[in-house]
Amino acid sequence: MGKSYAVLGLGKFGKSVALNLMKDGAEVLAVDQKEELVRDIVDYVTCAVCADVTDMEVMNSIGLEEMDGVVIATAESLEASVMALMIAKEIGVPYILAKADGRLKGEILKRIGADEVVYPEEEMGARTAYNLVSGKVMDLFDLSSKTSIVEIHLKKGWVGKNLRQLDIRGKYNINVVAIHSGEDFNGAPDPDQILNERDSLIVIGNKEDLIKLR
Repeated sequence: MGKSYAVLGLGKFGKSVALNLMKDGAEVLAVDQKEELVRDIVDYVTCAVCADVTDMEVMNSIGLEEMDGVVIATAESLEASVMALMIAKEIGVPYILAKADGRLKGEILKRIGADEVVYPEEEMGARTAYNLVSGKVMDLFDLSSKTSIVEIHLKKGWVGKNLRQLDIRGKYNINVVAIHSGEDFNGAPDPDQILNERDSLIVIGNKEDLIKLR
């Protein structure tokens, strides 16, 4: 049986989290005070409820105590986020993730008891800037504050050569972990495979080295 999560707040972030949790096989309880937002998602989640997430009595009645985790996506209102967090903690939810739209708000939520705080707008801005600075970077996955996995298009001069000839590790201190070609994904690339224009490389390395790869 999959895990169960409650998503409190169904703005763009909350809705996206709820839908993706469903895709990953979780059971999802989606909650928002706005009826139109609840109607938009009711057919795509396990259960959708129109309720005030700051109302202790209401929150106690919708089954939060049965959830493996709660996502508090009401970042527009710090008061609502704080109240929802306090209620979830009091009910005994084992894991609480909260969205914040600023570091100060995030620190407040952490001190109150959030297990994790995310900053979607800030992280997307950093990701967009990173991609712009890095040239032809297609996608980015942070493994830590210093290390990332990225997918990159081939640089000029790489087409028609193989990984052994390019010596990306020696020149850039970056490891190639896979070759992506059309719908094919080769997670054990042959160093003698000739690269073509359709190919892109999945590489892992220090962020500073990845920027130099441009």
